Amino acid sequence: MLMSKREYDVTRATKFFSFSEKLAFSSYLKWVLIILLPVLILLRYQVDRLDYDLWWQMTLGKYYLTHHTLTIDHSIFSWTPADPTWIYNTFLGSILIYLIYSFMGGFGLWIFQWLIFLGIFFSFYFFLRLIHRQIDVTSITIIAAIGIACSLSCSYYKPELFSALFFCWMLFIFFYVKLTRKTFLFYLYPLIFALWANLHGGFILGFGLFACFFMGELLNKIFLSKESFSIKELVNLGVASVLSLAATLLNPYGIHYLLSISNAITSDTYGLTSKFIQAYVNLWPYLKKIDISFFKLGQTAWIMTIMMFCLICLILYDLIKKKYCDFTLLITNIILYWASMRATRASYLFPFGFFFSFFYLIHRWKPKKITERTTILSLFLFIFFFINISYFTFRYNTDNKWFGAGLDSFVPVKEVSFLKKYRLEGPIFNDYVIGGYLLWNLYPDYKVFIDPRMVPYSKQVAPDYWAFAGIPVTKEILRSFNKKYPFKIAIIHYRELPLIFDFLRSNEWALLFFEK
Repeated sequence: MLMSKREYDVTRATKFFSFSEKLAFSSYLKWVLIILLPVLILLRYQVDRLDYDLWWQMTLGKYYLTHHTLTIDHSIFSWTPADPTWIYNTFLGSILIYLIYSFMGGFGLWIFQWLIFLGIFFSFYFFLRLIHRQIDVTSITIIAAIGIACSLSCSYYKPELFSALFFCWMLFIFFYVKLTRKTFLFYLYPLIFALWANLHGGFILGFGLFACFFMGELLNKIFLSKESFSIKELVNLGVASVLSLAATLLNPYGIHYLLSISNAITSDTYGLTSKFIQAYVNLWPYLKKIDISFFKLGQTAWIMTIMMFCLICLILYDLIKKKYCDFTLLITNIILYWASMRATRASYLFPFGFFFSFFYLIHRWKPKKITERTTILSLFLFIFFFINISYFTFRYNTDNKWFGAGLDSFVPVKEVSFLKKYRLEGPIFNDYVIGGYLLWNLYPDYKVFIDPRMVPYSKQVAPDYWAFAGIPVTKEILRSFNKKYPFKIAIIHYRELPLIFDFLRSNEWALLFFEK
């Protein structure tokens, strides 16, 4: 008995899809993956040891409470020239972080982080329910991929997590209205922004999202009037956007806060920040790097790129087969993809946009069993993620900690205690990273040279510091730098090991305390 090669291939494909569909309806498999999903996320989100922003954020929170104020002169924490006019408003976020740590320690901060994750997960879950879909293998795998991609920006315990949550809620509300046309929900946006503006400065990203929504829907109205927002719905979106902007003025600094953010983005400060700070690392080069950095940077870059490729394919299918192109989805996802690849701290933007856009398109087509037929592929991808993360986590980071444990083990606790005990004469030189902890544990006894807030130092100290720390420091360079900044003690993080040895080789500095 003979069969043509084409018929044979069709038969094999039919059997494959049939088996995949059977797996899709396996409740046992689904629940196994639902249980493994938080385990995978937990493995990926170990306690971060290199980001010291937590400490200066808590310093601000403590200052707000103890001084009964909602504003701060940011120059008071350093003995070097700092800009007293810089405005940074996270009073709600910083106070919350400080109180959580004060009452529950690192474990409380971990709970806070996972409550944010739950808020994001439930927005995914409710959206799937809205489009009459259940959590299945494919959606679980997509959520796992999103969790991995977001780890670059969401693994820290700080107010920035609120920006991830509210950005996700912005997308959820928009797509909810897009499906149901219940435009009154747009008026939740001003409430979100009134809160967001006092929790973290990431609210400014929301206005970029508003611009994408409005521009896309306006183009839809012009070219695809039958399926676009009506004029009334567009007006509601526009009014909600304007009210959201007005709501951000409900902060201790009023409009001056918005002007300060605008100035920071458009000035040389952003260029300095993006050049030297890990949170602004560009992900494009990591698409072609295969080394230890691939575990986080490269993997995130490829996950987002594959997501973008899938969306482009879906949009092209829509255009070719359905003669339809949703400009909102196209514009929003291109902008979000570019932004997420442009800076690691924005890595959550595009994955969230992908989730809602992907399932919105799938729902709008009303296809037969498309995600069920990808069950086997999704299952293998989930297994790959789990094995990959487990291997790299335990192979290269054997001293990892979880549940907020060990925050103090990554900072110079005993070094600071030694300094306080013997009351050594200052001022202090410190590296950029360690300054965050010194603010927390030394102020007001000692003031810092520089710290991860960075912007107050952008006019003088930060450029001088990066020029000094970025080259081999000779005795003459050290003398010249010390003459300009007359420090008598230096506390330097191990990540700046070459700088430590430069000090010692000068024969003018001696090792005073070495704990671990």
